[in-house]
Formats: sequence, structure tokens, C-alpha cells
Amino acid sequence: MSISLKAIIIDDEPLARDDLRGMLAKYPFVKIAGEAADIKESAALLSKTRVDVVFLDVQLRGGSGFDLVPLIPSSAEIVFFTAYDEYAIRAFEVNALDYLLKPVTEERLGASLRRLKDCFRNKVSPSDTLMSLRPDDRMFIKTDTERCFIPVDAISAVTALGGNYTVVHLAHGKKHVVRRTLKDWNKVLPGLPFQQIHRAAIVNMDRIERIEKKKSGSCLVSAAGIDYPLKVSRRAAPLLKGLIAGTE
Repeated sequence: MSISLKAIIIDDEPLARDDLRGMLAKYPFVKIAGEAADIKESAALLSKTRVDVVFLDVQLRGGSGFDLVPLIPSSAEIVFFTAYDEYAIRAFEVNALDYLLKPVTEERLGASLRRLKDCFRNKVSPSDTLMSLRPDDRMFIKTDTERCFIPVDAISAVTALGGNYTVVHLAHGKKHVVRRTLKDWNKVLPGLPFQQIHRAAIVNMDRIERIEKKKSGSCLVSAAGIDYPLKVSRRAAPLLKGLIAGTE
């Protein structure tokens, strides 16, 4: 199957854009649909351009490339490029996102483009996979309509929605519906402070605000940013023993 990709380059360094454009010219299946140098210009370009891949610099004038991630269509792939930044690179690696270190080499760019072709041929995004996370990591959330980075410790709970979908509840009240099972979440979230308290819920113990113990012996948990209590199964109740004791 023939692949043709429309690309946007976002970098505030003209020479860096020139270098990348020159290297991409050797790959006829990549068509440059536009370039931008700052947050405002990039936002305008993304709003009016159909794109398959965005080459995105992390360090930009007026903000971070991460600020633009929610504006990039969920159908497009992102290749980040940056000067060495251990914190940013950790975020790329645990989320299986592609990135290029500056100065970008032709060999490394070629490997990235081969990966992109595979993604579009197989209709599978690398970010659909995930490594084990730490509490101080940033997680890449991809839904049917948006994508963004969120701090792992900002997650209050993950609840089952049905089928292979779950809801990620954030402490400030926002939530994201993602295609990932609760079983998969258990594999990637840190064992602590995250605990499964019910077959349909994983909670961040650090985000618990209230525990209500019922006369029947069952209990409910209220967590930051969630407007309804979460059920605690009898099997999981011992995990909350210390917190429950403090409510008695």
C-alpha cells in the first residue's frame, strides 16, 4: 500500500527547520504542508491544516510544545524533537512516543519515518502501548477526540465504563474516556499510591478525601474531582484499614 503523509514542522529555530526540511526532501512520501515558529502561529496553522504527522519541538518561544499537543488531531502522529532533556525524554519513552534529539541525524530520522509508515500501514499508534509508570511521570492520554499529557499523581481514580473503555478522573474535576481496560491500568500504574478497591475502580490513595463506613460493614470512598462516591469491595476493604480506622 502506498503511503503519503502530510507533515507540519514546528520549531522556533529557522536553521533547524531548514535542516529538517532538507532531510525530509529525501523521502517523497512526506509532503510538507506548513511550518510554524511559535505557539500562536502553530495554533493557527493546526486549526486550518489537515495533517498526518507533526514534527514538534518541545522548547518554543512563548510556551512549550506540550501546550500544542491538545490541538493536534487525534488521527495524526507526533514526532517530538528536542535538545537533551531527561524529564521530557522519560515522558516520551514510557508512553512509547517517538522523539528525535537535536541535532537530528539522517539515520535517526530515517528510523523514525520507517516507524511512521508502519503505524499508518497497520493503523496502530505506538502510544497505544505503555510502560510501567512512576508517580512523578507524565502520562500521554489519547481519546477519540483529543490528547494531552497529564501528571500521574493528578489522577484521582480510574473507573470501568464497559467493554474496553475506562474513565480517567483527574483531581481538578476533568475526566477522559480512553480505550484501555482496568486490567491494563493495573499493569502500568504505580502499585502505590494506586490500589484497586473494586472490580470497577482503581483509586489514588493520596486523593481520597472521605471514607463513609456503612452499618452493613461496606464502605464508600470520595476522591478529589469525582462527584460521586466509589464502592469498596469486601476484599479490598483491608487495604483501607488505616484510613477507615481514622474515621471511626
